Amino acid sequence: MKQIKFTIFSVLSAITAMAGTVVYLTQFSESGKLSITERFEAVPDADSHLRQVSGIKYSADGHIAYKWRATSAERLISDGSIALQEPFYIGNIADQRPWTASAKVGKLSQDGEHLTLRNTVLVKDLIRQAQISTELLRINLDSSEVSTDQALTLSLRNGKTHSMGMKASMKNERIELLDQVKGHYDPI
Repeated sequence: MKQIKFTIFSVLSAITAMAGTVVYLTQFSESGKLSITERFEAVPDADSHLRQVSGIKYSADGHIAYKWRATSAERLISDGSIALQEPFYIGNIADQRPWTASAKVGKLSQDGEHLTLRNTVLVKDLIRQAQISTELLRINLDSSEVSTDQALTLSLRNGKTHSMGMKASMKNERIELLDQVKGHYDPI
């Protein structure tokens, strides 16, 4: 009698295991789904999309402090920031020492005080007749401070300097290269 109960229990366990395997293979194996729903609709993170967008900030005395533009902008629901495509920034306009920064993508913070540029960042005239190339640049729009912790190349007409990281204060006209600074310059 015990033998028959054990055999029936073994057969039922095997049938249950096979049924579970069939359900798993038909419902989850190829799609990677974790639910039985037929379609999964991704919820977009952006609630608005603009093309050919620009921004201007005025200083307290009424002069233009800086400008920026981008080919497109999306306001992100997740953190309220604005994702930018092909951003272009012009800073220190009122101080008559304008400089520019461009990149493939950027992000403007929710409060509008921080602009982060990524992917092929090119900065011109931050230092007289110089270009800086890097992969990441943070700009504090309120204080006119610029920084990166990434590798960068500072190019002048007679040579180049490579560095890991930089901090710059446009108000003080001071740039500090942070680490692993190496350069080569030809005599003029």
